[in-house]
Amino acid sequence: MEQEMNEKNYMDNFNHENEPNAAILIYALQNLGYKNEVALCDIIDNSIDAEATKISLYIDKEKIMIVDNGTGMTLPVLAESLKLGSDVIRKTNNSLGKFGMGLSTASMSIADKTTVLTKNVHSDIIMKNTVDINVVKLKNKFVSQIIEANEEEKELFTKLLKDEKSGTIVILEECKGIKIKNMNQFSNKMTSVIARVFRKFMNKIEFYVNDIKVQMDDPLFLDNKETKVYSDENYEIKWKDKHGIERQSIVNAKLVLLPNMSKEESKRLKINIPNQGFSILRNSREIAFGYMPWIAKHNDYNRFRGEISFQSDMDEAMGVNFTKNEIDMLDSVNDSLQQYLKEQIKMIGNLSKKERTKIIDDKINHEEAEKIIDTKSNILITPKAEELPEETYEPEEDKQEKSESENSSKAKQNSTLINDNKKKKNVEVKFISVSAGRTGNIFDAHLEGKTTIIEWNIDHPFYERFVLSNTDNKDLVTAVDYLIYSIATSQLKVLSDSDEKIEIIDQLISVMSNNMRILLS
Repeated sequence: MEQEMNEKNYMDNFNHENEPNAAILIYALQNLGYKNEVALCDIIDNSIDAEATKISLYIDKEKIMIVDNGTGMTLPVLAESLKLGSDVIRKTNNSLGKFGMGLSTASMSIADKTTVLTKNVHSDIIMKNTVDINVVKLKNKFVSQIIEANEEEKELFTKLLKDEKSGTIVILEECKGIKIKNMNQFSNKMTSVIARVFRKFMNKIEFYVNDIKVQMDDPLFLDNKETKVYSDENYEIKWKDKHGIERQSIVNAKLVLLPNMSKEESKRLKINIPNQGFSILRNSREIAFGYMPWIAKHNDYNRFRGEISFQSDMDEAMGVNFTKNEIDMLDSVNDSLQQYLKEQIKMIGNLSKKERTKIIDDKINHEEAEKIIDTKSNILITPKAEELPEETYEPEEDKQEKSESENSSKAKQNSTLINDNKKKKNVEVKFISVSAGRTGNIFDAHLEGKTTIIEWNIDHPFYERFVLSNTDNKDLVTAVDYLIYSIATSQLKVLSDSDEKIEIIDQLISVMSNNMRILLS
């Protein structure tokens, strides 16, 4: 009793009104860095939560409209719809919404004026709620207009929803926040985003952009018979919430190796560095794509794709922000998933590499370049790599002394670290000949431990002209090896977790290879 009185007295002292400055707050919210496609997907989330079976997006120069045939809103829900931090109760484990901020913040990041027209399944009246940012700024107060729709708005509602018994239309006008000014390009962008982000819902919901039906885009290519599902498992994850209470839930992780496609197919389907990694799904809705934790992105993992799926009761553990476009996992959760998945990702990368055709080229001897580079490695600028476990470099003769079962177990543990026993502890570089096609790059490079692996593409005109045609000129072949080694180490030296930097380097090598192919052909 005494404690309750003390708490009441403490709270009574907080009696000064502390309302935010509406005009300043609005300006801040409009500049949150909300991407247009993320904002519109947040609005679509509300349509899905309203049990819509058809959702249409209309984009033109005058306005953007999101139309759904869901259950519509009651008047109290409509009043909350454009309110920051709405009081609408959501189903914790099923709702796509979060914090009650989606529609309000998403709409104001794009438009100065937002109107919601809605007809509830239990009502014959079309109601509207309008927020005009300019009015809010002038009044310096959060205000909206909630009235019955006028005749023009009723005609629009009937035209778009036809004979539907209920539904909602969100109208965005004065769209100053649109980044892509070409409406055709913006429509195409939204089509591709919706196709991937909401793919898990397309078995029961139809999506349209400017009356064109959106087809599902599965980044894992599971409908392709050549896609190899490496694993599809549920993992029990434990963590402590912000109150220190231990929680646990299930995370599903699916990992696949994409089909081995031609360069042209890979380019068309965007099987590249920016798109490799995981698609993160919250309540079956994608909130992040190309997520590649624990391992730096590299060409070796272009064919790796995965899905990490969880329910919204794990939002705190997964670090989901209110815009639902990224995650920042708790350390304990990150460590658990890393333990389960990192080695599997490496295995998939190795499987991809092993499917490249290795060529035994007796005509060309790259040993001279390897020897000189090894000799001068202490004064060369070389890429850094994590130290590999000592057992990775175990001599072959020691392996043979072990039992067959022990060897099998060790092989499984180290399969991601050993590539045909070619690694040696003090080897600086290893040149390998591969057949990557005439349209492939001149070379590919990656690190295996501290060893730089250079994969010469013997099909490229550059190799034919400067290496194969000069088998008798060892000095020239060695000099060309030096050139490629220098380019490769420069490439690997600046590789990081930055997708943009990796993509730029990848494009540089690709453009160089393409131009050399044209010039030498």
